[in-house]
Amino acid sequence: MAFVHFFFICFLPTFILAFTHPGLLVSQSDINRIQTKLAAKKEPWTASWEKLTSIPFSSTEYKENAVKEVNRGENGEALWHDAAAAFNLALRWKVSGEEQFAEAASNILVAWADKLEVLSGGDDAYLTAGLQGYELANAAELLHDYKPFVGTGRSKVLKMFNEVFLPMNLDFLNQRLGSQHNVKHFFANWEQCNIASALAIAVVTDNQTTWDFAIDYFKNGVGNGAINNAISNIVKEPGTGKPLGQGQESGRDQGHSGMNFQLLGVIGQQAWNQGEDLFSYNNSRILLGAEYFARYNLGNDVPFEPYTNGIVSFDVISDASRGAIRPAWELLYSHYVLIKGLDAPWTTAYLNNSLEYFGGFEGGAGSWGEGSGHYDGLGWGSLLYHLDESDVRELKSSALPSVTSSKSHSQVAQDTQLPTSFAHLDTTSKPITETKASPTTTISHLPTETSVDEPTVPLPTMTKKPHRKAHKVKTGCRPPA
Repeated sequence: MAFVHFFFICFLPTFILAFTHPGLLVSQSDINRIQTKLAAKKEPWTASWEKLTSIPFSSTEYKENAVKEVNRGENGEALWHDAAAAFNLALRWKVSGEEQFAEAASNILVAWADKLEVLSGGDDAYLTAGLQGYELANAAELLHDYKPFVGTGRSKVLKMFNEVFLPMNLDFLNQRLGSQHNVKHFFANWEQCNIASALAIAVVTDNQTTWDFAIDYFKNGVGNGAINNAISNIVKEPGTGKPLGQGQESGRDQGHSGMNFQLLGVIGQQAWNQGEDLFSYNNSRILLGAEYFARYNLGNDVPFEPYTNGIVSFDVISDASRGAIRPAWELLYSHYVLIKGLDAPWTTAYLNNSLEYFGGFEGGAGSWGEGSGHYDGLGWGSLLYHLDESDVRELKSSALPSVTSSKSHSQVAQDTQLPTSFAHLDTTSKPITETKASPTTTISHLPTETSVDEPTVPLPTMTKKPHRKAHKVKTGCRPPA
């Protein structure tokens, strides 16, 4: 008996703290805030909600399109349409409490879990695994406490994530493709979507090992999706000398460059809601890149350092698709300007430019056009991430969860102190058109916790140590990759 007692003490994890649920792109505090704003008929939440609830992708009449095999170039729209619908419907349930929407979202997810066996189409299959992987996982995460889904369909959906999506995410991030003989073969967005998917699936399946791997890869990975390669050069802004971050895809075109910041926002927000602050990592490198992109795409010059990775070489920044708009900037502005109190004039101005383009609020998947690029992100930033003055005051008067949570990585507490500049922020929501920045809008998230289930999943290979402090897993107890 003494030996058994010694074995359990020495060789089993000493303490496991649950992941926060819901805790990906949407937290419970986001839902609470949306409900409060809608009850008070506040804008832009009301207009955004009305748009969400009016489109076919948010209707209980939506019919799923599940198939056995998805080829991005042939029938990929079936999956990206259904991923958008599943998320929209799950979000409608969380906000309204009407179970018909949860049931509709659950039906979509379970239909895919019952049929999907393979993602094909050559290398493009890894885009599907990344983009639709994180989108489907976000839909499933919103249904975390919907009892009929948990009781009958959730296990099937988790099996799909673990057997179809996650193995491809991990293969890609471990450079197991033949074309990855040069680890920087692929542009940044390819790895970023797979990081986003690995993180999302880790939370949905409560998989600490995969979580640690994805966090570690974002910080230390060798490919272009890792943050220090995704923002490939630090340059000085003309006139001010402030640092700006030249994006790895800046010489390619601005449409894909904008996609980088859409995905970096997803990665950052998913981590933030679990107590891991990637937004501030390496001197807020995401923000430096966002400022560079926004300045250039608002019609201003930026320095450009010649870039090569052995596959492509760029001597000048590309003006292809300059001014590209994606619904991604409410989140970035909210986090850096309102939550962190940082100076981000070009990000602010680009948000204002985007809001004018979209008609006053950011839309979401299924609401602003067709084609794969319109489904690379789930959107609805004005509904989810907009903060008004009362929200900022509430943040100022209470500690952020990432500062106080026992789950937080030690760096978070140092980088997330609430600045005194909160008291002087202009949080008006009227869009502007000038390139000289003036703040606009946005939000915050205060996660809560629930119980979790044990996952059975493929193993990553890069994990070094847990990145959520309360998860104490004895090194050496994990199986080898």
